[in-house]
Amino acid sequence: MAPRWSSLITWMCGPSLCLFLGCGAPPSPEEVAPTQARQTLADTEPPPVPTGLSVTAANSGVIVTWDPNPATDLKDHALRYRVVGQTTYSYKWGVGQPPLTLAGLANGVTYAFELKAQDTSGNASAYCAPVEASPTPTGADVTPPSVPSQLAASPGDGVLLLSWTANPEPDLRRYTVKYRVAGAATYSYRYNLTQPLVTLTGLVNGTAYELMVKAEDVSGNTSTYSPSVTATPVASTPQCPTFGAPVNLTPHNVSILTDASGLAASRQQANVVWTHNDRCGASGGTCVEHVYALSAVDGHFLGTYVLSNNLNLDWEDMAMGPGPVSGVDYLYVGRIGDNNGNPAVKEVVRFPEPTASATQTPTTVSVSGVERFPFTYPGGVSPNAEALFVDTQGDIYIVTKVPSGHSQVYRYSAPLNPPGVSRLLELVAELDFLPASTAEEDRVVTGGAISPDGGEILLKTYTHTFLWKRQPRQGVVAALLGGRCEVTNPGYSEALTFAPGGGAFFSLGEGNTKALKRVPRL
Repeated sequence: MAPRWSSLITWMCGPSLCLFLGCGAPPSPEEVAPTQARQTLADTEPPPVPTGLSVTAANSGVIVTWDPNPATDLKDHALRYRVVGQTTYSYKWGVGQPPLTLAGLANGVTYAFELKAQDTSGNASAYCAPVEASPTPTGADVTPPSVPSQLAASPGDGVLLLSWTANPEPDLRRYTVKYRVAGAATYSYRYNLTQPLVTLTGLVNGTAYELMVKAEDVSGNTSTYSPSVTATPVASTPQCPTFGAPVNLTPHNVSILTDASGLAASRQQANVVWTHNDRCGASGGTCVEHVYALSAVDGHFLGTYVLSNNLNLDWEDMAMGPGPVSGVDYLYVGRIGDNNGNPAVKEVVRFPEPTASATQTPTTVSVSGVERFPFTYPGGVSPNAEALFVDTQGDIYIVTKVPSGHSQVYRYSAPLNPPGVSRLLELVAELDFLPASTAEEDRVVTGGAISPDGGEILLKTYTHTFLWKRQPRQGVVAALLGGRCEVTNPGYSEALTFAPGGGAFFSLGEGNTKALKRVPRL
């Protein structure tokens, strides 16, 4: 670029030089400054015309590149383009450094592209010679995903649950959420989100936050950020119940019950609890699709109930809940783990609660009315899970077992699909379980339960047990976003359930000499 010149007169003349110049006496300093200002020349030199313009055809667009411009005061570029044979241009202003992706063009149509440079003083070069290109369906994808829509923020205790409508693009890769205290200059971010939901933790109760989200596809195209939504976390101080020390009942001594993983207390048959094995390969046995009845009074064995003699491929939890026949309680068993190399095979098994009595002698009974409800998770994932509970409305909730302690909550809403027809679950919440702990046993969720009236929810890790209070007409997700209580942990176990009246909860450890434990409410 040509140098910019300014003139500066320095008065250093003696008498003879001043006579030669005809300048008289030297001016005072006050007279020099205005003279110098008037003699400073404005920048009128335009930057060089861009060189090396290259346009690559893409699908419904083009990718434009060019050589770096040598102007030291370069501001940006402007691109203009038109359909060949037409005279009307479209423009793209404020273009920075190459490459530039230009989407929204018609495949098979030839366009001419021209570029000019602009400097910080407002000077612009001429446009370079046009380069032609025709977008083609076989070219690179340059079309960005649509802007995420229907944002909704649900407040919790120090958290906000942000959800939105999933993008329809089949090549969607991920979402990015940015958020800030309302009116602040600095944003925080959550990256690499594959589902249209995120729980933002560590927020300040009573402070309003602005939240927005953008989408990115596998080709690296990104949408603009969505319009923001504003929400405020709210403090929650539940009245925490107090539970006493666990009471060990008699070990069941059932030789095959070596890996108890689920537990459900009968609500219509006094003092009966149901349990089942996880897979038993690691414990030296082979598990089949049987459930077992135990006495809730002293823990002794009441019977084996046979769903089938097929292998139990990773049953992880069970629950009591409503079903299609009013007034009948149903047992739900979740094939939700990732053992036996079958992480993609997921289903919930449902059947009417069999008849059992706490005073019967051990018996073997065939179970009728068994139904199977396969499901998949959104986003193509297949997480490990060991916690399942069924709400009073028949909605099934599954909580994943994650080593980091950052668990997802999925919902299979009632009414269920017809047996055998798969359902895509809905991701409805995320929960953190002692993420700062160095011990994985503290963080991984191993069991869950909801009280018969739906008013309390229990989730446990191997070493901690947490309880959430749920207000009348409050949804399960809203309750889980609120404050939680830590209650008595019954020990290293996976199975737990509420007693029918809510006066206690039960837990059962792994191994055929383990005792059923009752944790009384004080």
